[in-house]
Amino acid sequence: MSQQRTPSAEELEFLKGFYRALGDRPLEPDDSWYVALYQDEELAASDPVEQLATAIEWSALESTHLFSGFRGTGKSTELRRLRARLRRTGRHVVVLCDMVDTLNLGSPVDAVDFLIGVAGAFGDALDADPDLLGHDPGRESYWARAVGLFRTLDVEVGGNLGVASATLKTNLRKDPTFRERLREWMDGRLGALVDDVHDYLKSCVAALRRHHGEDIEVVLLLDSIEQIRGTSFGHAESVYSSVEALFSNHAESLRFEDIHVVYTVPPWLKIRSPGIAGEYGGMQLLPCVRVRDRAGEPFRPGLDALERVVGRRGDWSRVLGTRERLDRLLLASGGYLRDLLRLLQAVLREARNRPLPVGDDVVELALHEVRNSYLPLARHDASWLAEIHASGNPELDVHRADGDEANLYDLSRFFDTHLVLCYRTLEEWYDVHPLLLDEVLRQAGERRS
Repeated sequence: MSQQRTPSAEELEFLKGFYRALGDRPLEPDDSWYVALYQDEELAASDPVEQLATAIEWSALESTHLFSGFRGTGKSTELRRLRARLRRTGRHVVVLCDMVDTLNLGSPVDAVDFLIGVAGAFGDALDADPDLLGHDPGRESYWARAVGLFRTLDVEVGGNLGVASATLKTNLRKDPTFRERLREWMDGRLGALVDDVHDYLKSCVAALRRHHGEDIEVVLLLDSIEQIRGTSFGHAESVYSSVEALFSNHAESLRFEDIHVVYTVPPWLKIRSPGIAGEYGGMQLLPCVRVRDRAGEPFRPGLDALERVVGRRGDWSRVLGTRERLDRLLLASGGYLRDLLRLLQAVLREARNRPLPVGDDVVELALHEVRNSYLPLARHDASWLAEIHASGNPELDVHRADGDEANLYDLSRFFDTHLVLCYRTLEEWYDVHPLLLDEVLRQAGERRS
C-alpha cells in the first residue's frame, strides 16, 4: 500500500501539468502531442484519412462520404489531419464545422433542422475565418436567409412561425418546442428548403472561388454528428431511428453541387441501415487501437503506439515506475483513447499525496474508478455481451428495435456507451470493453447455471 505524504512543489507542478496534458481535445497533426495511429501498417490495414483524401482528390468537383467511429476515438483530430492533407495539394479549400454548435445532439434530428444547421454552420465558418473569406457585412448568413424563406412561404401558404434571424440558431439547438413547430410548419415544403439550402451553398462556393481562384475545390467536413444520442429507451430509440432515416432517406438532399462533403456518423448506422455506404461515396471507420489480437493475446505494436501517446504528454515512468503498470492501463482501456486518458488522470489524482512512483494499489484504484462508471450491468445485457466477446460479432437476433431479442436499440446503446468496442484488421470485429469483461462473464455464467 502506497504511503500518504506531502509532495514537493516541483512534484505537484509535474503532476498538474501531466494531468492537464491528458485533457481530451482535438489535436492538429503538427501538435507535439499528436501520434500517427492509423498510418502504421502494423496498426491498421489502411489509413482511413488517406482513403478519404484519395476519394476526394479523385472525384470530379463533388463527392459525399461517411466517416464513422466511436466518440472519443480521435475523429476530430483525424479530421484535422484530413484538412491539413488536402490543404497541402494547393487545390482544396477545406471548411471544418463542429455541428455541436448548431444541432441539439440529445434529440431526434430531422432533415429540416439538419439542412438549416449545415448551411448555417458553413456560412458561419466562412465568416469567422479570414483565411476562408472573413467577415463581410454585405454577405448574408443562412440564418437570415432562412427567415426570409419562411416569410416568403408564409405569404404563399399562410401561418406564422414567429422567428427572427438573430434567434434562429439558438432556437434550433435549444428549444424543442420550436423545432417541432418548425418541422410541422415545413411539412410539405421540404423541397423548397432543400433548393434554398443548395442555392445558398452554391453562392458560398462561388464566393470562395472568387477569393481563392476559379480552379479550387471546396471540401466541407461536418464533425460531431455521430454524437447524436438519446437517454431513456423510448427517447433514445427515436433519436437512433431519426439519424438512420436522415441518412437513408435524404441522401440526395445531402449531396451538394461542387462540394466534397464528409459527414461523421455513429458506427451503428451501417448495422441499422445495411448498404448505407453505397448511398454515399463509401464509409471509412476509425476503430479503437488494437491492444490485443482477436485471440486475446497482447498486441505489442498497439501497446507501443499507445505508450507513445502517453509519453508525448508526460513522463509516465516517473508516475508508474514500470512498463508493466502502464501496460495494465493500456490493456484495460481496450485501445479506447478517451478511457486511456481517464485512467491516467485517475492515477495522477491518487498520486498527489503518495510517493512516486506509485504502487500497484494506485493502478487498481484507477481501474476501479473508471470501471465503476460503467456499472451496474443488466443481466440481459451481460448475456448478450458475453456472446459478442465469444464471437467477435454483434450477435443481432432481429433487425428491429423492439421485443426481448437482441435488437437494434440495445446494440446501438452498447456502441454509444462503449460497452462494446470496434476493431479492424482486414475485417471489422467487436469485443466487450476490457474493464467490464470479468463482470460480463460472471453474470453470464450465473445466468446459465
